[in-house]
Amino acid sequence: MARTLYRNFDLVATMDGERREIRGGSVLVDGNVISAVTDGQVAIKADHVIDGEGKILLPGFVNTHHHLYQTLFRNVPGASESKLFDWLVFLYERWKGLDDEAVRISAAIGCSELLLSGATTTSDHFYLFPRGYPRIFEIGRAHV
Repeated sequence: MARTLYRNFDLVATMDGERREIRGGSVLVDGNVISAVTDGQVAIKADHVIDGEGKILLPGFVNTHHHLYQTLFRNVPGASESKLFDWLVFLYERWKGLDDEAVRISAAIGCSELLLSGATTTSDHFYLFPRGYPRIFEIGRAHV
């Protein structure tokens, strides 16, 4: 399993029980597990070393409410200027045409955008059930 050392960050926000903020901190990650957090330069052998000078290291954010399929429907003429209820009624007609490919693409786009903003976890509220696509939930989950 690969080891990655994130070192020399101006600030490491731990979000631990004490809410420690470590200046000049380093974090060692073994595979997908944080195995060490230190308050300075460390001489640890790692497969990858990320230098954080001039940067802040934060844990991944959690987005608890998202509609990934809606990434395909931004700025739709006739909808983007509407109030919520009118927007929903307008877009329901378009959403009923979603297929497996649209769900796969929108999930990939939405998750990529979330990662770029620092969110590493999300809860998707997918409530559409278009006819003829019984595996639509599996498609979005399997390709992200």
